[in-house]
Amino acid sequence: MYWANFLHIYQPPTQTEHIVRKVTSECYRTLVRVIGESPRAKITLNINAVLTEQLARYGLEDVIAGLKKLAERGQIEFTASAIYHPILPLIPRDEAVRQIELNTRANRRYFGDVYDPKGFFPPEMCYSTDLARLVHEMGFRWIIVDEIAFNGRIGSVRDDAVYTIKEAGDLVVFFKERPFSAGITYGQYPESGPLIKALGDRLPRNSYLLTGTDGEVYGHHRPGQERLLQEVWALEQPRTCFVSDLMDLYPEREQNQPLASSWSTWEDEMAQGIPYPQWDYPGHELHALQWRLTRLAMDLVVSASKQTPDYEKARHLLDEGLHSCQYWWASCRPWWDTGMVEGGARKLFDAIAVLEPALPPERFKEASAALNSVVDMARRWQDSGGARKRKEEYLREHGEVTSELTFGGSSQ
Repeated sequence: MYWANFLHIYQPPTQTEHIVRKVTSECYRTLVRVIGESPRAKITLNINAVLTEQLARYGLEDVIAGLKKLAERGQIEFTASAIYHPILPLIPRDEAVRQIELNTRANRRYFGDVYDPKGFFPPEMCYSTDLARLVHEMGFRWIIVDEIAFNGRIGSVRDDAVYTIKEAGDLVVFFKERPFSAGITYGQYPESGPLIKALGDRLPRNSYLLTGTDGEVYGHHRPGQERLLQEVWALEQPRTCFVSDLMDLYPEREQNQPLASSWSTWEDEMAQGIPYPQWDYPGHELHALQWRLTRLAMDLVVSASKQTPDYEKARHLLDEGLHSCQYWWASCRPWWDTGMVEGGARKLFDAIAVLEPALPPERFKEASAALNSVVDMARRWQDSGGARKRKEEYLREHGEVTSELTFGGSSQ
């Protein structure tokens, strides 16, 4: 058996320097150290370039240098993604292409030629067929998604074959296993023993385990959980490999047409045709206001003349403003944080405000009203207890969510 362990590390563009430093101390440096101390270690890693740039900005270049060295030693393979972590199926194609290209350009600036990703990680594993086609057109060989994308249910994917997407030029699609990934996220496998026991009779079979988690579960969310990695690498039980290695290790191919979904979507939501519930839930009043502001910002900035004073500043603020966290923290499914909601909304509004002198007064007034609507509703939900009630309802319906992680400390 092989274990392909995919890790995703990221901080939103609105994150504070204090939190970036805290997570670096607790997690990112820990990962660099334990991988470096374990010659048999192999990890497939996504680092959104917004985090790479934060590490450089705050003098934390040792993490960048460490990851680069590990990649040169053949212990890390990088994946591609979108620079500011937007939900790609929910933004226009041109914006998705821009985010992916910016991510590759920035990461190559810091990691050099060793940043040469063959695979693609869509933020939050939010998948659509159109996105798969785009990933194929941009030259990537594979995409990683949640197993619920397979047919809307958990537990249907083979662990001894690799799948392709005919509708996307036979792009390879890897399905990460949700139960084991959730077990790592929620601390069920703090060391190798519980993981090996849970794998049971899969260990001697010609099979693979593909997990996908936030990298921050090692050391930040779960202090000491890096012991799991160290022990598995020392025991070589199971052996570890890159996600890309699975294409050679398991040559049998089957076709699949993945469904629109995310790594946070549950079976009941899939059955209702709600693929991205944490970011765009039908009837969710706050999400509707957020996307109204988002579409307005995209319309005003993209349509502005590039000769407009400060156009590039507005364009950069829009790029940052498309990050996914603002919608996630507004969802109450079960995450909630008014600061993240307001921070995201103001980033989008700032992109518009930079262009105010060139905008018709009524369009800027419309933008101001859109911002105020988001902020007012978020504060009203907080003060009235409405957000808490929505969270409690979600947790009653989805008992699989056993605890609320802060995912990088965004609300701390």
